[in-house]
Amino acid sequence: MRVGIFGGTFDPPHIGHLILAEEAWFQLKLDAVIIVPAGDPPHKRNRRLSAAASRVRMVKAAIVGNDHFVLSRVDVDRPGPHYTIDMVRLLRDSLPAGSELFFLMGSDSCVTCPTGTWPIVW
Repeated sequence: MRVGIFGGTFDPPHIGHLILAEEAWFQLKLDAVIIVPAGDPPHKRNRRLSAAASRVRMVKAAIVGNDHFVLSRVDVDRPGPHYTIDMVRLLRDSLPAGSELFFLMGSDSCVTCPTGTWPIVW
């Protein structure tokens, strides 16, 4: 199984998010794209965010009717803070053995993404 994992605050989800997810699905020949609204992102604690439940509802509305997008509440349903590495590990452990994972992120996140921990996940 080939799965894209797309985490973010999605506050709000917008057409750029949907285009990235759709293009990744198509270009990488993914079986699914799991979209994961962040619950309590530590790097955004100094920023006012919409409530996690509101962001989940917005994502759900944005992906309705798209069968290859799956909403995951893995972050919002557990206590924070929520680190991306933990979310990816939780999703990896919930998927069939041998699944190929592709981590997706917007260009805005690439600028602030810490490096050095990703090889541990895969």
